[in-house]
Formats: sequence, C-alpha cells, structure tokens
Amino acid sequence: MRDSWKHRIRHYLDSGIITSIAFYLRSDLVHRPFRLRIAIFAVTLTCSLLYAPALWAQPSLQGYVKYLPAARVAYDFSDANVDHLLHQRFNARWDFNEHLSFRGSLRTRLFYGYGVGNVPGFADFIADDFGSFDAGGNLISTDNVLLHTIADRFHLDWHKDKWHVRLGRQRINWGINMVSNPNDLFNVYSFFDFDYEERPGADALRVQYFASALSRVELAYSPGRTARESVAAMLYSFNRKGYDVQFVSGYFRNRYAVGTGWAGSIKDTGFKGELTFFTDLEPQADVQASNVVVALSADHRFGSGLYVVLEYLYNQQREGVEVDLQFFTQPLRADNLSFTDHALFANATYPVSPVSTLGLAGFYYPSEEGFFISPNWNYGVAENLDLLLISQIFAGSRNSLLGQAGYLVAAALKWSF
Repeated sequence: MRDSWKHRIRHYLDSGIITSIAFYLRSDLVHRPFRLRIAIFAVTLTCSLLYAPALWAQPSLQGYVKYLPAARVAYDFSDANVDHLLHQRFNARWDFNEHLSFRGSLRTRLFYGYGVGNVPGFADFIADDFGSFDAGGNLISTDNVLLHTIADRFHLDWHKDKWHVRLGRQRINWGINMVSNPNDLFNVYSFFDFDYEERPGADALRVQYFASALSRVELAYSPGRTARESVAAMLYSFNRKGYDVQFVSGYFRNRYAVGTGWAGSIKDTGFKGELTFFTDLEPQADVQASNVVVALSADHRFGSGLYVVLEYLYNQQREGVEVDLQFFTQPLRADNLSFTDHALFANATYPVSPVSTLGLAGFYYPSEEGFFISPNWNYGVAENLDLLLISQIFAGSRNSLLGQAGYLVAAALKWSF
C-alpha cells in the first residue's frame, strides 16, 4: 500500500500540475497583465493534464463549440448592427475515489462586431465577475475583437451515506418555477440570456443531509466581496400529500429572508409556487425596509406533445430604490426579479418531429403596458450538432425600458463533444 501511494505521488509530481500552479503564482508573474498569467497557467495545466500520468483515473472531458451571429435593430428601426460570438466550453471531472471528486468548467468567448467597439463599457461588462473573486478576464481587447475566458465552475464534491458536501464555484438551485425564483437566494438567472444555458454559479460551501428519499436539510454560505454582500441560508424540504414543500431562511445581502415554495399537481396540471419575504437588517433613510416577492406557475403537457407553462410574478417595488436600467443584462436578485411590480409569463413548446421543436415565450408587463416575445426553433442537424434560431422582440412606451430595448434576431450552431 505504501509503495503504491509513493508511486502515485511521484506520478503526481511528474505530471507538472504543481509546477504549473507554482509557475502561475511566481512573484514575477503575479503583477503581470491577467491575460498573460491566465494564458501561461492554462497552457501548462492543460499539458500536464493531457500528457502526464495522473494521480487518479483519467478525467472525463466534455464540452461544446458554438457560433452565434446576431443582428440587433433599434426600437425605431433607425439603426441595425451585426455581432458575432464564438463560444467554447470545457466541462471536466476527476474522480479521486468513490466519495471525492472535482468538477471544473472553462467558458471562453470571442466577440467580434459592432458591440465590442461601440457599446460603452462593453469590455468591462464582459470581464465583470459577480463571484466572490475574479476567476476570469479579458485576454484580448481591441476596438472590434474581445476574447474573454472564465472558470465559472470549480468545486470539490464529497458524499457519503446521507451527506453531501460541495465547496467551490457551483450552482445552488433552490428555485422551483421555470423563470421567476424568489427562493433562489444564491444565483438567480436571467431568462433573456439564452446563450448561457448552464446559468451562473456562486462561490459557496453547501452541506446537504438527506434524511430520506423525500426529505433533506441544506446549509449554504456564499461570501461576497464584502460582508454585506454575502448570503448564508438554510433550506428544509419534505413531501406532504404528493407536494414537495420547502422552507428557506437566512441572511441575504444585509437583509433577512424567509420564504416557502412547493411543487405538485392538480389532476394533470402541475402547480408550483415560491414566496419570499425580505427585510433590511439596517434601516435606510427614505428606503422601504421590507418587500415580498411571489411567483406562481402552472404547466400542462397535452396529448399532442404541446407543453405550456404559465407564470405570474408579484415583485413588490421598494420605495426609494431606483429601477436598474441594466435589468436585461445584469444578474438578477431574489428580492427584485423584475423592473415592474407585476409580470405575466407564458411559454409553449411543440415537438414537430424528434429532431425539431418550435417554441414561443413571452412576458406581459401590465404596469408598463409593454411586452416581450421570443419565437424560437431548435433543430438537430446531425448527431452532436444542433441549430437554434431565436428572436427577441421588446415593445413598450417610447421612454420605457422595454420601448428602448429594440429587437434581436440570432442563430446558434452548436457542436457538442
């Protein structure tokens, strides 16, 4: 046994993994531009993993390459511009033993076109890492080309018996509804970002205890850039008369949050809901201290294969808090899921054939008298090759957020490996 471990350690050192990390952290490199450091680190680590003997079994590697051209049209049709995006992703997994594993994902995007050089702050927005620390950056940034890479998943997994512990950048999905998730305290996603199917993650420690097949307790902590931006919460889930019920409570970015959610059915129609109450721990002058966010949904699959989802969102607006003008691009918060107080959502998908699916999604905002419509078509061109055609249409009063958003038509050709 001892000789076996010595042999594995020797292979580990020979593999160059430690060398690549040490090289990355060398004092003469720490202060160099990020793009140089990340490039050197990526090359040395990749070579180590691919060509050297491993301490554990060979890693599994999956991913995809996606090309996405998009045309954006101004709300008054006065202007139209074209952008191109080449999106590549690696998903890797190492199994150390039956209890311990590591998973990591690298997301790299090459932007080319009008938006790179003409949208103010575009490069800074793409480089912005909303995690506890920066795990990526811009490798190339010119007037019309931007290359960005980020490790958006990296976490250790340990599980044994009824326990499951995960540490690192991960997705903690406490949401139940398809779109609006006030129970999702850690990483709410934006429905409008159709290119990010994996959805954002959070830097966190998550501990799960499965008391039974239908009951679990979770504790999770995600540090923010400051203590006030941190999230620490608990979830308790169980099943009652055919309904999955959960309760959440905890510290949410200097606010207290408590809520509940459920998922069940009424005959053949699914019925889900989430409700969370938020209140400030430190009152602010001229700012409403508390608000509640409620989301209800129903879904039904017809005999023809047509699948329909309907959702209603009540997002209580806080007096003294301004509407975020970057709502369609910035990550959402569980205590503010919309720029209006009421929203209706509908989504329908119909399988035309085993390889072709038509879809139509939309929001209606009564307070703004505006709407969003997104027709889409998914087609399986060949094995591991998929095509998506999608459009996003925003409409509202001239001075509203919806009215100024304009229109988008895009295609995405994706090869998975």
